[in-house]
Amino acid sequence: MNRVFYGWWIVLACWAVTLYGGGAFFFGFSAFFKPISEEFGWSRAITAGAISLSQAEGFIEGPIVGPLVDRFGPRKLMLLGVCMVTVGFLALSMVNTLVFFYLVYVVFLAIGFNTGFFVAAQAAVANWFIKRRSRALGLLSTANGFGGAIMAPLIAWLILSFGWRVASVWIGIGMFAIGIPLALVVRHRPEQYGYLPDGEKAQVDFHETRQSVEEAPRLVSRPGEVDFTIWEALATRVFWMLAVAFGLRTLAISATVIHQIPFLTDRGISEQAAAGILAMMGLMSIPGRLIFGFLGDYCNKRYLLAIAYLLQALGIFILLNANSIPQVILFTVVFGMGWGAPNLLFAMRADYFGRKYFATIAGVEQSIVAIGTIIGPVYAGLVYDINQNYQLAYGTFIVSITLGAVICFFAYPPKLPKRLRQPQEETQPSA
Repeated sequence: MNRVFYGWWIVLACWAVTLYGGGAFFFGFSAFFKPISEEFGWSRAITAGAISLSQAEGFIEGPIVGPLVDRFGPRKLMLLGVCMVTVGFLALSMVNTLVFFYLVYVVFLAIGFNTGFFVAAQAAVANWFIKRRSRALGLLSTANGFGGAIMAPLIAWLILSFGWRVASVWIGIGMFAIGIPLALVVRHRPEQYGYLPDGEKAQVDFHETRQSVEEAPRLVSRPGEVDFTIWEALATRVFWMLAVAFGLRTLAISATVIHQIPFLTDRGISEQAAAGILAMMGLMSIPGRLIFGFLGDYCNKRYLLAIAYLLQALGIFILLNANSIPQVILFTVVFGMGWGAPNLLFAMRADYFGRKYFATIAGVEQSIVAIGTIIGPVYAGLVYDINQNYQLAYGTFIVSITLGAVICFFAYPPKLPKRLRQPQEETQPSA
């Protein structure tokens, strides 16, 4: 009887910790947003400023965290991140000033999440798969959908039942109890344990060599696999195209998620129902993540990404003009299906630039993408504070995602770096 490839256990562990941590951090803030702003009398732009400030931190942190993941492995960074997020939610319950709120959100929650969840989980999964990479990353990304479906209504219920301070304490306790055991399951590279990606057995028995575990990954390589250094990746046009396309998407997504509950309650929908709609949006992204993840191993990822982006733009258009619950539900279906495809971007990054420096390249890319997340929530808040509606903001987001779709369509694979082309050129016969 064949044993389950350990890479799938890593997918499961990263999936579970992302479900809880991502659901609490990303979707949970939408539930905290209105109670906190109303208790202290802060404007929506000022409250959303915590998101933008945290992304400004991510702009600096990204190029640091990525190399740390590549050097020390995702498990150590994940353990650190879980501890920081735990402290952050416990500290959030004691917030009494705007400065303290910003400090907690940026220093503990944002840095902890960026350090231990997003890049670390992606790198762990990408390192253990090549042929099934899109499917593995697609399965991992469903954690965000389940996180929204489970955590958003759970947090909203906790806030309505016990207040946002008590809710924050319970979320912090749960983060530590769930996150630490799961992080201990994660491993860095399959070559360190005598395997190749996708569960194939390596021809080299590392236990019988004198090389250290850290040296083991250098002993084998997959045919056709290419590893760009960070500088070689930065020198390609497609790196910047993917970063800009992802940034244009996060400009819209971050603001849409953060402001969705306030947007819906402004239109007369109860807070609990609005949280349920946010949960439904996350839930509806799961089929998209699975379908696009499966198709990504067989079809051109550029075309799939362009389709997914256009679905998200159409979804926001439907939400902007929605006047009834059925129309809002239609938004969750259309938008959710398109929202499920960002894992294709991560798979493309690994396909184009390789595994060896995956986290380093992801960290630098994330610092560029963070610009969109910095601008989006505050821009939407300012538009609301000035006009008392979100019309202009959501119209801008439709344009930004559509532009991102065009960029994805033309994001062709990069040429091989000169150091990798040269040996091939030398072996070709002269005329």
